[in-house]
Amino acid sequence: MRVLCVVLSILLSPLTRGEALVIRHVTVIDATGKPPQPGLTVVVEQGRIAAIDESKKLKIPAGARVVDGRGKFLIPGFWDMHVHAFATESGGKPGGKTWMYPLYLVNGVVGVRAMWGPENANAWREQHAKYDKPSPSVYLASPILDGPKPTWPGSVAVVDAAQARAAVDRYRANGADFIKVYAGLSRDSYFAIADEAHKLGISFVGHVPDAIRVGEASDAGQKSVEHLTGVAVGASSEEETLFAVEYVRPGDFLRRDLRAEATYDESKAAALFGRFVKNGTWQCPTLVVNRTYEHLDDGNFMHKEWLIYVPSDTRDFWKDFSENTVKQRTAEVWAEAHREFPEELKLVGRMYRAGVGILAGSDVYNPYIFPGFSLHEELSLLVEAGLPPMAALQTATINAARFMGQADRRGTIEVGKIADLVLLDRDPLADIHNSTTIRAVVLDGTLLTRATLDAMLAEAEALAAKPAPGGPTTK
Repeated sequence: MRVLCVVLSILLSPLTRGEALVIRHVTVIDATGKPPQPGLTVVVEQGRIAAIDESKKLKIPAGARVVDGRGKFLIPGFWDMHVHAFATESGGKPGGKTWMYPLYLVNGVVGVRAMWGPENANAWREQHAKYDKPSPSVYLASPILDGPKPTWPGSVAVVDAAQARAAVDRYRANGADFIKVYAGLSRDSYFAIADEAHKLGISFVGHVPDAIRVGEASDAGQKSVEHLTGVAVGASSEEETLFAVEYVRPGDFLRRDLRAEATYDESKAAALFGRFVKNGTWQCPTLVVNRTYEHLDDGNFMHKEWLIYVPSDTRDFWKDFSENTVKQRTAEVWAEAHREFPEELKLVGRMYRAGVGILAGSDVYNPYIFPGFSLHEELSLLVEAGLPPMAALQTATINAARFMGQADRRGTIEVGKIADLVLLDRDPLADIHNSTTIRAVVLDGTLLTRATLDAMLAEAEALAAKPAPGGPTTK
């Protein structure tokens, strides 16, 4: 382990943030929507993109690190816009699973939207600033605000409108970037959160509560809807009936959504999607986690080859959670689950074609959803849903920046923007799976070479192989 740490330190040392970096003769895919621009040179100084032009027109800064980009493709760094356990441990406890950080970076993920934040975001940031290894940037939620009987231990139980307003006030003051809402909120509590968030100038996102129609959530200002919650019902000719039914048994929500998809109404959908566009309501469909959950019984999408990078306690948690979930559903329900995912793909494609904003998110820390790796799966699934490769790349780059209000400094390759970049061996617009052909990552102006990334992976594997406290390693 000590050898690996020393190697990693050496590999990171050649270029510091204060030194210049030049990538020459590269094809730039800037994520603005422009076609690829071959033969350009990109100059990075002080962590920012200082110049982009043809090589012959640019003066190379003295002492700059020069990278040959011939035959390669430069894109903006990715953001995973739905992750867990980055800023908190399980149950919402302050902390964060730092074993995830290098796995994001080796996959070109330079930032995350952490969907379950700590009690005090300002204090967490101060502590995180002391972390002495490379880390993605973070856009940080409040703790989850749920109803009187929260789904997840550690969530904040909100009983009424007064508590709802107080929670928004508290987490706004504590530095959260946004408020996270969940399924069990009452109508009074939900609309109080929406009103208070609007007054304080902080956005709110999350699941559409069971008591709220998705169109109502959009009109109330919910900035993003996660996992497509409520969308199929909102586009159904039987919305009133499906919304009114109480769902209590395993598989009830699945059957409701299947019925909603079978009664998809073009005119209702057009009106709903138009509301999303008008209100600026983004969708973060997290297709990769939806697909995995809908196939836990057959294990088709578990990607066990990546488990070598996951600590034993997490592997055990995933295994137990998955086995318990499988037992809770009958064979009939699992057959229905397998029918669900193709319908979700159709729904995402329809929303994209209607102009609804889409964000790429993986829902990391759910079973068999892997930091970094699973975001690339999400991009490929978005293409399968009907997004062109450029649009899929934008869901994790410029769309993320626009959503966060940071498009002036992130999300595209343009002069003046933060130098978060990914150098690819192959063209992702020809095949979205080429997003994984990573030759190097530039994080805030610092070059992480392929050798550095490989060393980070080796260290992650070595750490994952260590037995968890109090128990043996399980692979």
